[in-house]
Amino acid sequence: MIKEDLPNVFVQQEPITGALTLEEALARALKYNLDHRLMLMEEVLRNNQLHLSRFDMLPTLALNSGYVTRSNENLNLSRDTGTGNVTTDPSLSQDRNLGTANLNMSWNVLDFGVSYYQAHQNADQYLIAQERRRRVVNQVVQQVRAAYWRAATAEPLYRQVEPLLVEARQALVDAREVESQRLTPPLESLQYQKGLVEVIRELEGMEMDLAIAKAELASLMGLRPGEPFSLALPATDEMQAPQLDMAIEDMEELALLRRPELIEERYQQRISAAETRKALLRLFPSLTLSTSANYDSNSYLVNQNWADAAARLSWNLLNLASGPSAMRAAEAAEDVAEMRRLSLSMAALTQVHVSYQQYLRASKSFDRARVLDDIESRIFLAVSQAADNSAQSPLQRIRARMAAIYAEVNSFRAYAEVHSAVANLYVSMGLDLLPETVESHEITDLAADIREVLAQWNDGDIEALL
Repeated sequence: MIKEDLPNVFVQQEPITGALTLEEALARALKYNLDHRLMLMEEVLRNNQLHLSRFDMLPTLALNSGYVTRSNENLNLSRDTGTGNVTTDPSLSQDRNLGTANLNMSWNVLDFGVSYYQAHQNADQYLIAQERRRRVVNQVVQQVRAAYWRAATAEPLYRQVEPLLVEARQALVDAREVESQRLTPPLESLQYQKGLVEVIRELEGMEMDLAIAKAELASLMGLRPGEPFSLALPATDEMQAPQLDMAIEDMEELALLRRPELIEERYQQRISAAETRKALLRLFPSLTLSTSANYDSNSYLVNQNWADAAARLSWNLLNLASGPSAMRAAEAAEDVAEMRRLSLSMAALTQVHVSYQQYLRASKSFDRARVLDDIESRIFLAVSQAADNSAQSPLQRIRARMAAIYAEVNSFRAYAEVHSAVANLYVSMGLDLLPETVESHEITDLAADIREVLAQWNDGDIEALL
């Protein structure tokens, strides 16, 4: 079983030919992520159930045939009711071998009404499956963006950390040698070594960040763990904060109109209303209409072919006792659905305001991070020049270099956070990253569609997204 599962978990994917951009990572996640594939399959299932439920509204059409044989003749004696005399000669009215056939069509009016509302409920369930897939897409997109930027900022960090870590380890070896030769006071030497060990620990922690972040991103994209790939980062001069020019009132209106959770609850309300109507229908009598075409091979029959029709009315009187309780339960379900929708509406509006404030904070943090990155770079340059003149210790230079690396990474992370904040804001308004229709499911085509939507998000072009 396990050997059979592995090929199904890691499906055959289009090969990675170069450094992964954010758009390509998102396209791979949407195409190969198992959660998204599960939602697609559930959507197909609901669609098939919808088509199947429509047949329940049709009359039943049954074809029956049979064959009967006897070991002897089916002879009958008759008695005169007036005299009480029994005939001495038996009579025959049926062949020893009989063949019968009939085509019967019946239609229950009450079942038709119940099936009609059930079909509407299944249609809403299919629409709910679509909204749930939208919600999963949004969740996958947010997770991929976060994992991508963590891995993308860790990758250049690793290239800078590795030589710095080698230098720090060598400086620690030299410090221990100085201590053993008692060339400096013991306390000063130990404090120097302590500083180096702390730097080494932080640098080694940075190394682990890359492996963890890339493993998370690989999992979201459906890649086999350990499969190598590299990520593309924008140039520093291309890092611009996204624009957003929209009133908060318009954001609230969009959220109430387009959020998948709220749309799902509106469908759930319709399902609850249909359940109430079904409970009401079951209180009425059931009328069954039927007609059939019949054939009997008995040669003693004058008419071997005939048609008949019937109407039958039945009424389960116990439904009159349970009906009011069923109605109250159905109406209570409607009230619960309405209250849940209102509660989710409040949560959606709150999320819009929180996402907007996060965007404002991320934009300011990005501006501060770029300024700090420039300052730390100049500090490192000054410390390096002083170290070359033996005016600074190696520890000070290493710490200055590490601070410059941190500042650079924080600048990239702040850039990632402001983009994520905009994405979260648009998702809180119910806007989708993936277009409603795509011309192709190839990774390059999906990535191109996603790149176009991301460009509109970054430009604040809301009208083009509606």
